[in-house]
Amino acid sequence: MMKGAEPIFINNHGDVGILMLHGFTSTPDEFRELSVYLSEQGFNLYAPLIAGHGTSPEDLMKTRPEDWMLSAKQAYVRIKATSQKVFIIGNSFGSNLGFWLIKEFKNEPAGIITLDAPIILRNHFFAILRLYTYGLFKKYYVKSKKVYETDYIDGADDITYRLIPLKSLREFLKFIKYESIPHLSEVKIPILIAHSKDDPIIHPKSAPYIHSHIGSSSKKIYWVESRYHGFTIEGRRKEVFHMISKFIQEILSYE
Repeated sequence: MMKGAEPIFINNHGDVGILMLHGFTSTPDEFRELSVYLSEQGFNLYAPLIAGHGTSPEDLMKTRPEDWMLSAKQAYVRIKATSQKVFIIGNSFGSNLGFWLIKEFKNEPAGIITLDAPIILRNHFFAILRLYTYGLFKKYYVKSKKVYETDYIDGADDITYRLIPLKSLREFLKFIKYESIPHLSEVKIPILIAHSKDDPIIHPKSAPYIHSHIGSSSKKIYWVESRYHGFTIEGRRKEVFHMISKFIQEILSYE
C-alpha cells in the first residue's frame, strides 16, 4: 500500500456514522481534513480504500466493478455496526458507488452528499470515441499535467494514480451508463448534490441531471465557486465542510 493511502476509521461511539467513498484512482487521503472536521462533531467515520486503489495502476487493472462494489458494501456494513444512522459522502465516482449502496440496502442510509458526481464528462463524446478507437490498442492513459494538477490541487500531497488503465476507465464509464443512470430514480433518501461550477473533468451538467432524475423528494444542488475537481482539499474546503455538516444536522433534526 502507498504511504498515506490507508483507510480512515474513527469510532466516537456516537449514534451517527458517516461513510466516505473516495474517487476513481484516488484514496481515502482526499478525506483527511474532512474526517477531522466531522470527527470533532462526534460522528463515527469510515473512509475505506476501494479495491485496486492505493497500491499501483496494475492492481487497479486486475479489478472489476464487482470488486469496487464489494469494497463499498463491506465498508457500509462496518460503519453500520457502530452507528444507528449512516450518511454517505461520495467524492466523484464514490458518489456512484454511494447510489449503488442505497439501492442495494433499499434506501436504508439517512442521506447522501455527492461531490462532483460524474454523469457527463467534459468533452464526453470525444472522450468515449478516443477510448473505443485507439484506446483499444493502448494499456494506459496518462493524465496530462494540467488534468493531474486540476484533479486535486494538492496533488503533490494527495495519493492518486497519474497512470490509469484504459480497461478500468472503460469499466468506470460502463458503471455510470449501465448502473448509475438507469437506477437514479430508485434513490429515495435526502440528497445534497455539490458541484464545482468550473470542474475541468466532470461536466457541471451532471448536477442538474442527477437532480432531475433522482427519486428523492428532498434534494438540492449546492454550487461551489471552484475550478478544481476534488474541492474538499482546496481553498473552498471550509465552505464545503460547513455545508456538509449543515445538511447532516438538518436531516437529523427532522427525525
